[in-house]
Amino acid sequence: MTRFTVLDDTRRHPELSELLSSILHTVAPIVKETTGLPLPAEVRYRLLTPKEWRNATRHNQQRILARDIADLELKPEEIKAARIAVKISTVVPVFVWPLVFASTMEAADGQVETFLAPRSLHHSGFLTNQQCLTVMNAHELVHHAQFLAREGHVWETFFPARRGIPRRGHSASVLLEGHATWAEQRITARLFGAPVNHRELAKRSWRYRLHAGFPGVRRLGPRLDSYEQGARLITHAVNTCGIDVVNRVWRDASLLPTAEETAAPDTWAQRLAAASEDRDLAVEPVEQN
Repeated sequence: MTRFTVLDDTRRHPELSELLSSILHTVAPIVKETTGLPLPAEVRYRLLTPKEWRNATRHNQQRILARDIADLELKPEEIKAARIAVKISTVVPVFVWPLVFASTMEAADGQVETFLAPRSLHHSGFLTNQQCLTVMNAHELVHHAQFLAREGHVWETFFPARRGIPRRGHSASVLLEGHATWAEQRITARLFGAPVNHRELAKRSWRYRLHAGFPGVRRLGPRLDSYEQGARLITHAVNTCGIDVVNRVWRDASLLPTAEETAAPDTWAQRLAAASEDRDLAVEPVEQN
């Protein structure tokens, strides 16, 4: 049984907290059924001001680098370059905060949390739209399941190659966001009769449109095609191999899709199927005479 906690650090949105909690309880069993993944014992959401959300994002980047330094044998120049990258990345949330509905990441205590700013939900058109809030909750809850499924396997890193994660094509981002998007579409179709497309349904504010129009702003986070291509990739793989085979990727980063496989989903599905057959053969008991 999963316990859901929605913390309102703004102290201004009790009704939103109650609504989010209600939606979480509704979508949770469908998330588990759709993805074939368990949910953690506790799921925590936290409502923040935009400034607090930006600080949470910055602190998360600092913790990722600190873990890299502790786990990996890095050269001084590598650490220096990564620290510069962290410093530069602190500027990004200033530009993107009205565009980000929610972010699921590890908090300071090691617990995975979903951080969201009600003001961002207002600008995105989600705040008063229950269907859009359901999309967001389903999507982020899938991220909680992903974190649990790959427990002990670090994908958040400034040195992906050192952790066995292919850098080319941003394969981890494509898989994570595509998988969550695929699941959100199936979940909302079940709840509302058809997949909810928040891009068509939500009414964006002038500030949202302003920030979305900044030159290069879409390159500061996961690209739109990470969601769309990733969803197509997962759809094809699940239809070809089944969800249990697809879920093996969470424990084996070598199964992450390459850029070429993302563009040609059947090639990734074939590789997953072959890896599954090899694994099944490897564990098949030898008959004794």
